[in-house]
Amino acid sequence: MTHPVTVTPGPSQRPNETPLIAPAPEPPPPSAPHPPPDVVARSLRYSIKDASAWAVMQGAGISYVTPFVVLGGKGLFYIAALAALPALAGGLVQWWGAHLTDRFGKRNRIIVWCSLAQGLFWIPIAGAIFLPLNVGYWIMLAAFLMVVVLGNIIVPAWQSLMGDLVPAEGRGRYFGARNAISGLVQVGAFFGAGWFITLAEQNQHFERLGLSGREFGFLLLFVLACAARCLSAWYLNHIHEPPYHRSPGDHFTLMQFIRRAPKAHFGRFVMYSSLMSVGFGLVGPFLAWHLLHDLEFSAGTYATIVTVSMLCSFLSQPLWGRLVDRLGSKRILGIGGIAVTFIPALYLLCSESWHFLIVMVYDGIAGAAYSIALGNYFFDVVTPPKRARCVAFNTLFVAIGGAVGAFAAAAIGEWFTTPTAIAGWSIPFDFTILLLVSIVVRAIANLALLGTFAEFRLQRPDFGAAATPPAA
Repeated sequence: MTHPVTVTPGPSQRPNETPLIAPAPEPPPPSAPHPPPDVVARSLRYSIKDASAWAVMQGAGISYVTPFVVLGGKGLFYIAALAALPALAGGLVQWWGAHLTDRFGKRNRIIVWCSLAQGLFWIPIAGAIFLPLNVGYWIMLAAFLMVVVLGNIIVPAWQSLMGDLVPAEGRGRYFGARNAISGLVQVGAFFGAGWFITLAEQNQHFERLGLSGREFGFLLLFVLACAARCLSAWYLNHIHEPPYHRSPGDHFTLMQFIRRAPKAHFGRFVMYSSLMSVGFGLVGPFLAWHLLHDLEFSAGTYATIVTVSMLCSFLSQPLWGRLVDRLGSKRILGIGGIAVTFIPALYLLCSESWHFLIVMVYDGIAGAAYSIALGNYFFDVVTPPKRARCVAFNTLFVAIGGAVGAFAAAAIGEWFTTPTAIAGWSIPFDFTILLLVSIVVRAIANLALLGTFAEFRLQRPDFGAAATPPAA
């Protein structure tokens, strides 16, 4: 009860640096035999199928909740609440998810049942479409909050389970390949959903059940999201679960983590990712608002623009995954973290749809480097018994950062009057101000915090023969 995170020792750890708390000597946990290779291979294949079904829910469901609200005419604070409150609640309940993992030890039971419940909560989201938006919005927000909360309860158990199944030397390659496959499915679902909404708006045959064509189109998307997540839960149920072992020294409290975080690599990593999340929160939730409301692009054009970023991201993830295995997670995180800082500056140059299409190529490639390195660094720096609790605290602070960014952006948008001019420079949209603030926040995170935590995967880059990826 008194020992927070202990950072995994590595060859690049700085001398005399204090870990989060040095644990008292304890007997090692009993070692269980590793599952047979065929069992691992079968489980990793089911994990890819699960990810693909999840990607349909993500691409055709979660990604279109905000556009539904934007097209319904709701303002910036409603959009900020839809982006921030579910994510913040999800971050808060991940601690409970870590507690459930530690208490029951049956990780797959938590994962499967929460995934099924997550799918079923798409039913009230779809039902809210039949209500006036001033009422339906709050039902949709509450149900969407539960979708995100249930997804976050799963994360500590899932991270712990996959960390045990995937061999350390091939994590970058496996997750890069897994993300690429599921990503292509997500891209297809997202792109198809956007043009489907555009078709439904323009075709009177979609005016069914007392709904407009656009509303009926969204109804079908949310029903599809429900079915896809239920299928995902079926695949998850077929994944093998190795025995889960923990010791009393693996438990630590949130306050213990906060007190020791500045003195440990993992703590400073959490501070960095949280501040970057503030920068992302200033822009990400409002891109749909800018494209659909300010620039009046169609849903299909919006889908095409965002699809380019997603496609470039998922296609480049296998390459970034291999580079993580060869160069180390922290080195790739440095490249990605600096690269994503310039994305808002490139958005400033965009006014036509083809401008966004060009910038989205860079957006997708840079974002892929950042995201895959961020996930892999977590596996490198945290010991297996502490993964469930550490991922919960990391997600909490990242969610807080995103909420701060989203509500700050909404406040700036409501307070700042556009169009206006500053020093002779015309500022046509509120979104322009958000981009400028986001650049500053991202730059501060990289300048102040990126160099404060070390590489743990490799002492020096490895340009030898590529490691054999785990069977999938």
